[in-house]
Amino acid sequence: MLALTAVASTSILAPALAAVPLYDGPKGKLDAEIRLMFWGVLDGRDSVPAGSTAQNEHVNDFLLRRGRIVLRGQASEKLSIYAQFGQDNVGGKVLAEDAGIRVKDLSMNYRFAEAFQGTAGQFKVPFLRQNLESGFNQLFVDRAATPSLRPAKEGSRDLGLMAWGNAGGLQYRAAIFDGADQETKNPNSSTRGAARVSYNWFTNETTPGYTGTWIGEKKVLQVGVQIDAQNGRLDPKDDAAFVLQSRDYRARAIDVFYDQPLESRWALTFEGSWLDRRDNYRAAGLDTRLLSGYYAQAGVLLPWEIGAGRLQAEIRYEALDADRGPASGSSVNRSVGVTYFAKGHDRKIQLDYTKKTESPTGLDNDELRLSLVTVF
Repeated sequence: MLALTAVASTSILAPALAAVPLYDGPKGKLDAEIRLMFWGVLDGRDSVPAGSTAQNEHVNDFLLRRGRIVLRGQASEKLSIYAQFGQDNVGGKVLAEDAGIRVKDLSMNYRFAEAFQGTAGQFKVPFLRQNLESGFNQLFVDRAATPSLRPAKEGSRDLGLMAWGNAGGLQYRAAIFDGADQETKNPNSSTRGAARVSYNWFTNETTPGYTGTWIGEKKVLQVGVQIDAQNGRLDPKDDAAFVLQSRDYRARAIDVFYDQPLESRWALTFEGSWLDRRDNYRAAGLDTRLLSGYYAQAGVLLPWEIGAGRLQAEIRYEALDADRGPASGSSVNRSVGVTYFAKGHDRKIQLDYTKKTESPTGLDNDELRLSLVTVF
């Protein structure tokens, strides 16, 4: 990993460039951006996905965790278009590789007014701030496990319509989706609904996406509440015997984000969330599945410059619980990390370690991850 860091230093320390303009004319504007995130991972032998070849020892993995091409278009003063294409986990063993280039986001947004806007297409489900943060600007190398308690591999995105807007510090989002990730495998065809309301103090965050840390640039306090629901849903991430069981799914969550610049160029970032999920199976005799979890994480931005950048130290604690009648289990994740910002989130190196403890079955799945990010 040290060798990998040294090899990457030339590109990671290069100046960050703004999105490349592709078109600017009478029909509007179009910009493009490329995002790359490479991982070097040392994982426990039980961390490989279900169905993979069993491991006899720890897994050493190097992969393209995220590769993205982003297009932003402005067709008029009120109409904007956003598209994101990419492939994840290329060459990955601890994470299942995506099959070819996928459409991650493809949507248009019409701004009737700041307080009332409409979005149509494929975009992120408005549930949990951390899911609405880009994977390229997380506080740690990646998101906590709590957001993944929601169903489906692409659970953070769906096809649908959303009404949203900003009124001072208040932001609301209400969306309905067709459950696109279920259409090819689910005999039911039920809609999915989600809503999120948040309030910002000090600095308003009015955009569809958020950041995991403002790197000492802004004072922000946001509190959000949200719900997510779908009837007759399947869940490919459920235990093997229940994957094809139809269930009425409900989830609710509360989250908080706080970013505070301090004296002498210090800065503090805090983020936490609590999530509660219920699966009511439609088949008679099956116990309701209850999932819950919470995490709290914090980062301290150090004031000193190291070359062209700065260091931030991070810590996270997370607890997860699962109950299905008499069967229950729990896990605790403890993480520490450090980030070197060479040019904000566009050029950075991140390293973190997570100690995982499960009950009642202990697994060998501790994780050490090195992430290299470049955006241009």
